[in-house]
Amino acid sequence: MPKKRLYLFDGSSYVYRAYYALPPLKTKGGFPTGAIFGFLRMLLAFLKEKKPAYAGVVFDLPKKTFRSELYARYKAQRKPAPDDLKRQIPVIKELVKLLGIPVLEKEGYEADDIIATLAKRFSQKGWEVVVYTPDKDMAQLLSLEGVKIVNPLTEEEITPQKVAEKFGVLPEQIPSYLALVGDKVDNIPGVEGIGPKRAREILKKYRSVEEILENWEKLPPSVKRYLSKTSSEELKKWLELVKLDYDVPLEVSEKDLKLQKPNYEELKKRLEELEMKSLLRELEKTRKNHLLGQKSLF
Repeated sequence: MPKKRLYLFDGSSYVYRAYYALPPLKTKGGFPTGAIFGFLRMLLAFLKEKKPAYAGVVFDLPKKTFRSELYARYKAQRKPAPDDLKRQIPVIKELVKLLGIPVLEKEGYEADDIIATLAKRFSQKGWEVVVYTPDKDMAQLLSLEGVKIVNPLTEEEITPQKVAEKFGVLPEQIPSYLALVGDKVDNIPGVEGIGPKRAREILKKYRSVEEILENWEKLPPSVKRYLSKTSSEELKKWLELVKLDYDVPLEVSEKDLKLQKPNYEELKKRLEELEMKSLLRELEKTRKNHLLGQKSLF
């Protein structure tokens, strides 16, 4: 019997990338549509090709998370989302739901943590879990058996071998690597004076930051000198910031992740309002490939 397969999309990351990758499209009435167009085009292509039975699109909520509580400057350098992007996000979520795909979000947690929790939960049940995300932080998910990562921008599968080639560490060492070198994207400084080369050297001797902390008082001079500008408490904090939370309290079952029949009538109406004729054509192709036997709406 073939494995069940769950597809999880990092919706928040892809929305931003779709917004900045495409020109600032607008309807005749001036409503911005660039991010909507890019996001939906990707999703329709995915539905047409994969014909999934189970999937979820995961979003961040604009509220503080436990990481913000732990470190006030977490992501502090990021500018607020542009207003024209903010206006598009609710529409994107609406259209995803109309396509019959579950939208997942939880206050106090990032999309990455929701994805990690579901990837762990369902891979442990013997499912194959395919995560669509362009974020390097998510490479740590490859330490879970049965989990795959695909970059939705390139369709490239990110394998443990590619992680090792790019970072010089194993997927399970990515949190420790980022805790040491820092992560500019999220405004995590890491340890002063430690770059990728030094981090790799340290992680060859000690497999993780947890192991470093366990041996903090008896670290050899060859390692201790690189960590002299930090404290064990600070290093632990950097690790907690970059490490995914695999235990988000989610009441999400297999049934909740099963795709529902798309609401084609409402989708047609909304796409016409958004003046997306090319996506209307794509929607019809998806309908024919994904739900055979239905009367055409177009």
